[in-house]
Amino acid sequence: PPGVIRILSMLIIVMCIAIFACVASTLAWDRGYGNGIFGGYPYGGSSFGGFGTGYGYGYGYGYGYGGYTDPRAAKGFLLAMAAFCFIASLVIFVTSVVRSGMSRTRRFYLIVIIVSVILGILVFIATIVYIMGVNPTAQASGSMYGSQIYTLCSQFYTGATGLYVDQYLYHYCVVDPQEAIAIVLGFMILVAFALIIFFAVKTRRKMDRYDKSNIL
Repeated sequence: PPGVIRILSMLIIVMCIAIFACVASTLAWDRGYGNGIFGGYPYGGSSFGGFGTGYGYGYGYGYGYGGYTDPRAAKGFLLAMAAFCFIASLVIFVTSVVRSGMSRTRRFYLIVIIVSVILGILVFIATIVYIMGVNPTAQASGSMYGSQIYTLCSQFYTGATGLYVDQYLYHYCVVDPQEAIAIVLGFMILVAFALIIFFAVKTRRKMDRYDKSNIL
């Protein structure tokens, strides 16, 4: 089990780096909305009426009201959790590889269990928030603005984009492949933490039964 925990912690490190790469590659589209090209952000409380000039949708409501998730905040939350998971997994991996006296104690695996539970729950929440943030129709379903968002994004969902496709609006409405990969990696990190908890509990039980000096 200690060897499996080292392998899982290393996998989490790799997946966190992949999440950084996937999420960071989409941040430019969020910054693009702030250049004033279309009159402001489509979310975060700014008026959606800015799109009315170019697209004929004079909705004029603030994205961010009514419980809507700001995509930029969702991406920042996921990046922050990936950073915490990266640091925690790196500490677990290095401590286990060095095989110091601390890594052979029941207290060490108890700390691993507690940290894995906390980070696992937070990563799950961050992934769900990220899904809602990058998929506007997911959080618009059943709301008073749902039909408006569906109308705005229907041109991209149906493929009838016309001669001109606004790339910023396209990336707002459509889940990019790298965003989908980040979502999958978020759930994989959750599974990895669950396995770490399982093997950490198993290690502690073996220490109780066979004495900690015989585990490794």
